[in-house]
Amino acid sequence: MRAAFFAGESQVKVRQVPQPEPRPGEALLRMRASALCGSELHAYRGHKPGENIPGHEMVGEVVAANGARGVTMGERVAVQIMSGCGKCLHCLAGAPEHCAERLLHTGGYAEYVALPAECCLPLPREITWEEGVLLGGDTIGTPYHALRRLGLSAADTVAVFGCGPVGLGALALLRFLGARTFAVEPIGYRRELARRLGAEVAIDPTAEDPVGGIKELTGGRGVDVAVDCSGVAATTGVALDSAGIYGRVAFIGEKQQATIRPSPQFIRKELTVIGSWYFTGADYFRILALYKRGLDVSGLITHRFPLEEADQAFATFASGQSGKVLIVQESG
Repeated sequence: MRAAFFAGESQVKVRQVPQPEPRPGEALLRMRASALCGSELHAYRGHKPGENIPGHEMVGEVVAANGARGVTMGERVAVQIMSGCGKCLHCLAGAPEHCAERLLHTGGYAEYVALPAECCLPLPREITWEEGVLLGGDTIGTPYHALRRLGLSAADTVAVFGCGPVGLGALALLRFLGARTFAVEPIGYRRELARRLGAEVAIDPTAEDPVGGIKELTGGRGVDVAVDCSGVAATTGVALDSAGIYGRVAFIGEKQQATIRPSPQFIRKELTVIGSWYFTGADYFRILALYKRGLDVSGLITHRFPLEEADQAFATFASGQSGKVLIVQESG
C-alpha cells in the first residue's frame, strides 16, 4: 500500500509499504480522509526522517476485523486515537487519554491502518468523510471538550487566541452556540477566515495591543471566556489579562513554559482556569447531536490533496496560508 512519511527538513515522501494485518481485537480500516494537525509540524520540520506513518485525525471504512467486537464489515468510522488498559479509573471513566498505559495510534496518511476496535466510533452515513474527519478529530473535538467544561452559554463574550485549526474549530462552535466572539491571530489569511467563521472582530496582535482592543470592545470589562489555542508562550499572559472578573480561561495550545503573574492575572480576578487536552468518546456523540441541529463545519476546510501530494499538503499547511488541510482518498 502507499503511505506518507516525514522525510526530514520539511519534506514528505510517499512510498510503498506492506499493508498492515490486524492483530486480535483490531479492525483494518481503508482510509477515506485524514486531516493535518499543527502538532505534527515539529516532526515535519525536524532533521531526522520519521520511522512511523503519521496522521492521527482520520475516518475510514472497516474492511477486516480480527475478532474485534463492536465493529462490522463496511462500517464507516471516525477514530479516537487513544486507547488505554481498560481497567484503571480513567479508562472506566471514559477518558483513556489519561491512562498511565495509554497508546497513541497514528497511521492515517496511508491507504490502510489497523487499530483497536475500541478506537472506532460510528460515523453516520449522512455525514460526509470530510465533515466526519472534523467532527471526529482534534478540530472540533478538542475545543468542544474545553468549551463544555467551561459551561459556555450564548450570553458569554469569548476571545479565541490563535486561529489555527483548533482555534477555527472553536469559532465554528461558538458561532453555533451564539456567543459574541473575538479572534486574535497574527496571520492575515486566518484572520479573514476567522471573520467568515463568526468572529465579530479579528485582531492583529502585531499591529495593536490585543488586551487593550478587547477591553475597548467590552466596555473595559474583559471577556467572560478566553480560549488560548496558540502554541506561543506570549498568549498565556494575554489570555489571562483579557479575561474579566470571574472570567473563565482554557489553555488548549501546547507550550512547554510561559510566564504568569498569579495575583493580578487570576487570583484577584477570581478566574477559573483549566487545561484541556483531547476529547472523549462521549464528547463525540454530543458533537454529532450538535451537527444534526445545524453545526456547520464546512467552512473550516480550505485545501484538499490526494495522498500522492502529501508533500504539497504539508507545505501549504506549514505556510500558515490555510485553514484545515485534508488528504482525501475518496469523497462523499
